[in-house]
Amino acid sequence: MADARIVRSRDGEVYESLWRFKQGSLTGGRFDFMIGEVGYLKGPPLHVHRDQDDTLYVLDGVLTVQVRDELFELGPGDFATVPPGIPHTFDNVHKDQKPVKVCNVMTPGGLDAQFRDMAALAGDAAKVAELREKYGTSLVGPTLGVKLGLA
Repeated sequence: MADARIVRSRDGEVYESLWRFKQGSLTGGRFDFMIGEVGYLKGPPLHVHRDQDDTLYVLDGVLTVQVRDELFELGPGDFATVPPGIPHTFDNVHKDQKPVKVCNVMTPGGLDAQFRDMAALAGDAAKVAELREKYGTSLVGPTLGVKLGLA
């Protein structure tokens, strides 16, 4: 059984600029719990998780979320959860807005290992694609910035 874990506000594992992992598979967790600050047009491309539920809770700002082809504007206190196999993405599409603060929970855990391994590749696109497949993430479309003609 895993021990209790206390993680202070500025602590956690950081493998790329968007997310600070507070709990993940590398620490024996059954889920990933992370906090992110999504800057203008810094969200991921449309993607699908093979095994994980992806849950977002907005702490500050307005986050635009795409689920399949539908767009939603989420504000503080709003929540979205996407089951495995459903295309989704999110972004801060409001140029005059500071980064959107978001809590993200992935169940089961393991996304932290994907980000850790991708950070070690220094931008090798072919190997990054292999890692995404290994960890069950498939890119299936553009970012919201591209979709909305903002990027």
